[in-house]
Amino acid sequence: MDLQQLRASHAAVIAADPEDLYNMVSDITRTGEWSPVCTGGQWDEGAAPRPGSWFTGRNKAGTYEWTTRCQVTVASHGHDFGFVVGGAADGWVCWNYSFRPTADGTLVTESWEVLRIVPHMGETDDQLLALRDRTQANLEATLQALKDAAEAADPRPSGPGSPTRS
Repeated sequence: MDLQQLRASHAAVIAADPEDLYNMVSDITRTGEWSPVCTGGQWDEGAAPRPGSWFTGRNKAGTYEWTTRCQVTVASHGHDFGFVVGGAADGWVCWNYSFRPTADGTLVTESWEVLRIVPHMGETDDQLLALRDRTQANLEATLQALKDAAEAADPRPSGPGSPTRS
């Protein structure tokens, strides 16, 4: 299998600020709010969204549950966030998010790339391509849920002296 075939990405314009979206995505404890597979994560002690930091992601598909150890590879606030499952030096899947301002908000792109094939991903080309196709559908669902969550949030302050909301 050519690893070039094991890539997927999806982009969506979200009516929100790049920094706010970056904060949502880089808070791996919240990932379960929008991902159809990842149910959340936990930073290692002292870790944060910065290159080199590690976290454990929790995942579920059907009745199968698993955890992954991930290392942050890029963390440019408001611009890019990425990590590699298995670690930067020896990992097998790279996830990246980019945030680019547009006239209507932010173009968010989520991408997935297999760096090396490991047995639990699939044993045949058909199984690996099916994984790619499921991942593509999950990327689309994730960005739609992120869009829904971000656009439902009202960043304006509330309380006495605040602008009137309509």
